[in-house]
Amino acid sequence: MTSDQFEPAELPTDMPTKRLPIVETLAAAQRREAWKSDTARSLDHPILFWITRGQGRFMVDCRLRGVGPNTAVYIPRNTLFSYEMFAQPQGMVISLPNNEDAGFPRRAALVRATTVQAQGELGGLIDALSREMAQLRTGQRRAIQAHVMMIAVWLDRLLSDQPAENLGKSDRLLSKFSHVVSIGHRDGKSIGEFASDLNVTPTHLTRLTQGSVGKPASALLNERVINAACEALLHTDQPVKLISERLGFSSPAYFTRAFQAQTGQNPTTFRKSRR
Repeated sequence: MTSDQFEPAELPTDMPTKRLPIVETLAAAQRREAWKSDTARSLDHPILFWITRGQGRFMVDCRLRGVGPNTAVYIPRNTLFSYEMFAQPQGMVISLPNNEDAGFPRRAALVRATTVQAQGELGGLIDALSREMAQLRTGQRRAIQAHVMMIAVWLDRLLSDQPAENLGKSDRLLSKFSHVVSIGHRDGKSIGEFASDLNVTPTHLTRLTQGSVGKPASALLNERVINAACEALLHTDQPVKLISERLGFSSPAYFTRAFQAQTGQNPTTFRKSRR
């Protein structure tokens, strides 16, 4: 790598280093999923989905939103999300670097490009970014930064045409829960402890998540933890015992039971079969 290339985003020490941005098709991103895409996870970097064909739904910050063709979904780092696509979808997924200067919004955003001009602009920007990343040449780092910033400008312009969204009390609480789970899923906390941190009862928290996304709060927490386990099993050589400890499980046996209940396989079998 030359010194002019884009710097890697900061990643947890237990995960392999990846250089961002990464541009891939929606199909490739789905194939690369460690586990099912409709289970809750969060990333340590922003990500942008550009859906050009098909329909589906995204859960972001414990809120469900339907998506169709020509829809962009921006998800900031440490944001709980999942997605499910139907009917042979097509699109692109851009894993973005942690660069606050790029100008992306601080909150998740879902926008539909209703004009041919807007659709063509984003498609062209993604193509240009992908071409720039495909070869080494002078000024590549600055060019990549420029293309990423132009994508942020595109998103900002479409958001400026939308009315400001006013979140109610319940939505604000769900957003807080989403954030604390995304950053605290390794702490071994129970759902009761997360609820206590938010000054609500577990029953109230579960009532909100059940009504919003059709899942109890404990299920979202379990999915986030198991997704972290799947990533570690597939992308590191850490022993199962160490992974269980880092995810706050009291014993490897308890971790194995919880993992198998969610995925249908024990951790060792999962690792061998997916690799």
